Amino acid sequence: MDNKVDVYSLAKYGLNLAEKSNSNLRCAEIFFGKNKYINIEIEENSIKNSEIGSDFGVSIRVIDKQGSLGFTFTNNLEKKSIEKMITIAIKMMNAGTEDLDFKNLPEKYNVYPSVKGLFDSNLKNLQIEDSVRYAKDVIKICNEDEMAISQSANFISNYSEKYIFNTNGIEINGNETSCTISSNIIVKDKIRKETSSGNDWQSKRSLKEITPVKIAKNALEDAKRNLNRIKIKNMKVPLILTPKGTIRFILSPIASAVNGETFQYKRSFLVGKINEIIGSDYLNIEDNALIDGLIGSAQFDGEGVPCKNKKIIENGKFLRLIHNSYTAGKEGIESTGNASRSSYSSVPSIGVSNFILKNGDYTKDEIIKNVKEGIILDYTGDSPNITTGDFSGLILHGNIIKNGEIKESLNETMFGINLLDLFKNIDAVSKEFNIYGGYQAPFVRIKEVRIIGSAN
Repeated sequence: MDNKVDVYSLAKYGLNLAEKSNSNLRCAEIFFGKNKYINIEIEENSIKNSEIGSDFGVSIRVIDKQGSLGFTFTNNLEKKSIEKMITIAIKMMNAGTEDLDFKNLPEKYNVYPSVKGLFDSNLKNLQIEDSVRYAKDVIKICNEDEMAISQSANFISNYSEKYIFNTNGIEINGNETSCTISSNIIVKDKIRKETSSGNDWQSKRSLKEITPVKIAKNALEDAKRNLNRIKIKNMKVPLILTPKGTIRFILSPIASAVNGETFQYKRSFLVGKINEIIGSDYLNIEDNALIDGLIGSAQFDGEGVPCKNKKIIENGKFLRLIHNSYTAGKEGIESTGNASRSSYSSVPSIGVSNFILKNGDYTKDEIIKNVKEGIILDYTGDSPNITTGDFSGLILHGNIIKNGEIKESLNETMFGINLLDLFKNIDAVSKEFNIYGGYQAPFVRIKEVRIIGSAN
């Protein structure tokens, strides 16, 4: 935050003013946020745009005894601006709709977990000239390959600070860094006149962990693997999900389905299934914010609640949801530390931290080798319906497996399944895994899936 601003004094002043402004006030919260970023954009394998910027501001939430909410924000950190904000927020609260499901903002916590590796001074002090070097490393990989015809890519670094205060005694602050690099490469088989694309990306907390050359090479290999496409006939065969496929069909849908708000609005295919078996013994998922150095890790959430490790599904049994203070209060339980806040200008939502499908006992090669005929799926542009769990869509990046070997890529091939059927038919999970942002995903084999081909 601006060194000239004493955020603690300003927060206490604002909270005291809010409490004095309305006798019907139940609680109030002040959130300060600062964000400094560098963004390098690559299009057609050339740097199109590079920018460095920052954003900072403060927001206030006020809630009365009937649960009516007032919320406003500004990037002016002067006292007069805080006073004006509180006046506006109180007016909004008074004019708002009561919400008896709201119970309270989080109470004071005396102990927070220790999580290392969330901040890197090299990233905080990174200059745009240094960032361009990483972008050029990505460009070089595409230029050196005769099949590569174009690339789009991004390099984004970020440094952020946040301070959270409320009238129940929460006073907590922290800073963190992140860096993301992505590559999407288009290749062309000049003999077959066939084109394809491939992509890869990574997000890390420290600059030394970023590997632009590896990411570009992975994207290039992905694109080439999707050439030589063939049509196949309808079949019922095992389906192997790559880590990206595992995120698409297992981790991401479950992350949405166990969101307390989604669940309470009955928009989740897991409604009514807590403490029930929803998958095979290989389905073991945890939400763990306490792993040193990972992108999803944190000491506290967007409301100042200590983060923790939570088992979501164990041996196929669905155990619990994730909550912020609102949805937890609605259930009469404590927040799970999953309040998510994209910036000072938004109220908290709910989000996962590091959402992990536990790795298994098989190697990737063993999982593939044991398949006489099957499909390996990396990407589909379609997503499952979170309310029903149904999926039907095209396999955009996938290959046929014959006698334990990955062969031609698929063309005009679809499959459909309900996620609960998919979960119950998991019969192998790999030791190897990849991490993409807040998801940790291994290779997963599904015993049998109906594949819809287009061959005569």
